[in-house]
Amino acid sequence: MGAGGRMTEKEREKQELLGRAGGGAAMQRSPVDKPPFTLGQIKKAIPPHCFERSIIKSFSYVVHDLVIVAALLYFALAIIPALPSPLHLAAWPLYWVAQGCVCTGVWVIAHECGHHAFSDYSLLDDVVGLVLHSSLLVPYFSWKYSHRRHHSNTGSLERDEVFVPKKKEALPWYTPYVYNNPVGRLLHIVVQLTLGWPLYLTTNASGRPYPRFACHYDPYGPIYNDRERAQIFVSDAGVVAVAFGLYKLAAAFGLCTPTRRCPTTTRASGTGCAGRWPPWTATTASSTACSTTSRTRTSRTTSSPPCRTTTPWRPPRRSSPSSASTTSSTPRP
Repeated sequence: MGAGGRMTEKEREKQELLGRAGGGAAMQRSPVDKPPFTLGQIKKAIPPHCFERSIIKSFSYVVHDLVIVAALLYFALAIIPALPSPLHLAAWPLYWVAQGCVCTGVWVIAHECGHHAFSDYSLLDDVVGLVLHSSLLVPYFSWKYSHRRHHSNTGSLERDEVFVPKKKEALPWYTPYVYNNPVGRLLHIVVQLTLGWPLYLTTNASGRPYPRFACHYDPYGPIYNDRERAQIFVSDAGVVAVAFGLYKLAAAFGLCTPTRRCPTTTRASGTGCAGRWPPWTATTASSTACSTTSRTRTSRTTSSPPCRTTTPWRPPRRSSPSSASTTSSTPRP
């Protein structure tokens, strides 16, 4: 390769002929005919125990992943807010990546439920898959039916449901300028990994071309037939229920509650926000700062330090009738 610029014309022609010959041989070696075996023969060659489904083993994977999810969530709510400022800011992206990886495992379990690989009972598979996928805001039955057709038509430009490449004449004019350089390819990868999945579910991006708008949340969309529409409604109901639950949590604790921290002096005193984490242990919380009410036996004095004190308020102690006559001149506490 280093001497390519100093090759003579005859040597260059010889190199091109060798390349063409090699390319032709490679094309001849490519499998274009049907294989000498069938899919049924491949399945028969696999040991039967590989097709056995175990409910106990399947649920062990669910419990395993959910325990890790809960542990990471506790770490995020109870430990990250107590870290010093530089570590506190750096810990959140690490938590997002770790929790995202584990939740992807939960997504895969629900995906296997859609393939009826979780157990021997279709109803149990659908219930588990619906709960797990809905918790991740994924429409279970919608994905189940479109994904099943994807496996039945993998690689087809006309009938595959996802990752369908566009034909050359359908590409926009700016495609070579965007994708034929490192910056454009990097941008494409970032968009695909962050927005590709939501765009596919909502707008059928990179999916099979349909004559009208297709969406996984639309029961009357062209992706589904009349027999499947009722279950698409069930999928939408599961996603809406989880979204409403997230809204109520955000309304109760705020979107930024886990990241709100108190001054160092308040945390060091032992009576401040250090006891407010996790957020559900908090007594009160405002959108910007903690409100503090210091109450004593004799009076209720309201101040505005950053956090709520832990001293409980007690009502004034009343005097007994027998001592009231002897201490009538003494003011009540």
